[in-house]
Amino acid sequence: MPLPGGNQSGQAGGTSPSPIVGDWQTVVLLQVSDDLQRWTTTWRFDASGTCRQTIVTESLAEGFPRTTERSCTYLTNVSDVTVTYADGATVTFDFSFAGFSPDRLVLDGYEYRRL
Repeated sequence: MPLPGGNQSGQAGGTSPSPIVGDWQTVVLLQVSDDLQRWTTTWRFDASGTCRQTIVTESLAEGFPRTTERSCTYLTNVSDVTVTYADGATVTFDFSFAGFSPDRLVLDGYEYRRL
């Protein structure tokens, strides 16, 4: 069944699958007080319009990873993707492709590599 305002591909209008369909990952290092943290964020965007966000936070001070997973649905248009999480929260990200590469997705300024 099509999603409201879009089709089964997660794309608002049209029949082509969204260009963000696939698995994407970025790693960010953060200095937090006396701690160094590595945040690995992975997105899975399916052609059906469903998605999953997984964030693994590793703290040098704690010494073990913490994982958060959130199920969602999404819709895209020309330059943004609207994600609706299972808990009802909605967020819209600007997206583009770095260097016009289909394997370098930029979401709100963070570059993700296709897995």
